[in-house]
Amino acid sequence: MPWLPIALRLIPLIFGAVNAVEHFLSNRHGPDKQNAAVDMVSAFLIATEGAVGRDLLNDNDVRIATKEVIDAVVALQNVIASRPKAA
Repeated sequence: MPWLPIALRLIPLIFGAVNAVEHFLSNRHGPDKQNAAVDMVSAFLIATEGAVGRDLLNDNDVRIATKEVIDAVVALQNVIASRPKAA
């Protein structure tokens, strides 16, 4: 699984980007927030590309997959937030 080390580097970056967008751009919604998070991840990809020796920044499939992971992270956060806290 040669993709696993790359994914393990990107997932924390995606999670951080989602949290930063939620915190700093709370007035934006839907696709605007998603695009802001994708832009943040793209900035991180510049550094990651050098480490993995692949052109990830200019790959549309990577951008699409990043958006899908962002959607999954947000969906999970929403489900967790909707559940009552344990007493």
